[in-house]
Amino acid sequence: MQPVEFDNELTLLTHQQNGIEDEFHQAYEEAVESVKAKLGEYHSLRINGDQVNTNNRFSVTNPGDFELEIGEFAAANETDVESAVSAAKDAHREWEDYDVSVRVDIFRNAAEIMQDRKFELAATLSLENGKNRTEAMADIDESIDFLRFYSRELERSDGYQFDTGEPTPGQHTTNLLRPYGVFAVISPFNFPMALLVGMTTGALITGNTVVAKPASTTPLTAQKYFDILTEAGIPDGVINLVMGSGRSVGKPLIEHDDVAGVVFTGSREVGLGIEKTFREQGKRGPVIAELGGKNPVIVSNEAELNDAVEGVMKGAFSFSGQKCSATSRVYVSEDVIDDFVDQLVEETKQLNIGRAENRDTVVSPLINDSALERYKTITKQARTDGTVRTGGAIVNDDTLPDGRYVEPTVVTGIPHEHELAQDEHFLPFVTIHPISDLQEGIKKSNDSEYGLCAGLFSQNDDEIDRWFTDIESGMCYVNRYQSATTGALVQAQPFGGWKFSGTSGKFAGGYWYLQQFMREQSRTLVE
Repeated sequence: MQPVEFDNELTLLTHQQNGIEDEFHQAYEEAVESVKAKLGEYHSLRINGDQVNTNNRFSVTNPGDFELEIGEFAAANETDVESAVSAAKDAHREWEDYDVSVRVDIFRNAAEIMQDRKFELAATLSLENGKNRTEAMADIDESIDFLRFYSRELERSDGYQFDTGEPTPGQHTTNLLRPYGVFAVISPFNFPMALLVGMTTGALITGNTVVAKPASTTPLTAQKYFDILTEAGIPDGVINLVMGSGRSVGKPLIEHDDVAGVVFTGSREVGLGIEKTFREQGKRGPVIAELGGKNPVIVSNEAELNDAVEGVMKGAFSFSGQKCSATSRVYVSEDVIDDFVDQLVEETKQLNIGRAENRDTVVSPLINDSALERYKTITKQARTDGTVRTGGAIVNDDTLPDGRYVEPTVVTGIPHEHELAQDEHFLPFVTIHPISDLQEGIKKSNDSEYGLCAGLFSQNDDEIDRWFTDIESGMCYVNRYQSATTGALVQAQPFGGWKFSGTSGKFAGGYWYLQQFMREQSRTLVE
């Protein structure tokens, strides 16, 4: 089957190819200063088109500079959740009845608005969650891609409605997919725009309505997305925003009788808990969840070693490993492991750790105190049970503001079965393990309850073919020096996982994603 052409929004690459990379950096830096000037404001809930204030508030600070307050935000309670779900329920039928072309136009409008504001949005994201400028812009680019790709796919399928003819005289039949109703969308901090946009667009463009709860560490990015949807023409009540903790907001939202489906990205524990709660209530609607990974990379003795080192380093330490796709365990041929580790350690030591908005920053600050404590715990354990080859400490640098800065960490001497090599950490932490051959590497790679991303470095075609066939992973990358396991693009590399890395087996940014938000109906009319 021939692929249908889709052009990804690749802002930095486009500037580089056109010889105007300095313009990219200048625009970003100007946007940072502009966004900073407006930080510290109060932001309301968004329910049925209204801004709703609450008595309780919470504040958000920059993870790399505790003196920089992002803003104050209304904290929702169960009553607010009830109002939001009620608004979404009331808006559903009329929204479903909108012509497909009208819904598509709204989300294409949103993509155009987002494109116009991309530098402002990337700067906001950097300041709120600590992504450096290149990764922050990639987050916004991916958001634009989701809006355009899902619009194209719904339009291309005519809303998944088919005239199936007249099977017998006098009977006219139609087959179609219809939305479920109200979806709860719960998004994480690490891709605060892309995942919020992707999940809400999947639900909304197919005719569902939404109550969205962003991570409590990244509500400003969500506020700006809601501004864009409002400007793009989304009707009141179709999407509603509630902010606050998982206990006070997420739990009553998931448990609400009128919530027909859930789409979630986050930890395995929370995602499976959501699914269990949903089923215990007797609900049959979808729980579409991406639940993390423990992503392995195999480095063969026939690998290009420089590429392997670069790919592993970028996969493990970009955004401080705070990605479900981050490289976290590496199985290296005994023939090359010493050279590989030595080179990885030396290059890791050169990575710049700093404020997200600085041009040369590679390793970003950690998002919250819980992540910092987890880093302290696992690095202490690594020093006890293995060998920390580099990193393993909190950064003490008088030139940095007060923030959560830690060193990227490379560990050897940890058995494959050890919890440090089995558990997801969501930190800049990677373990390196020797293997005798590819077969051992594949066996150990597959020996996990996760199956999100995996990588291989080898110049041997037979090894590559065998690995693609035998690896148990949704996302598979070979010789990807740009990053061994991260950086998927919408349409070209649909994102999702096997095993406990996901609940649906249908991947975000792919051709089968939208259908998950709908259910089939067969209609027969006797004339």
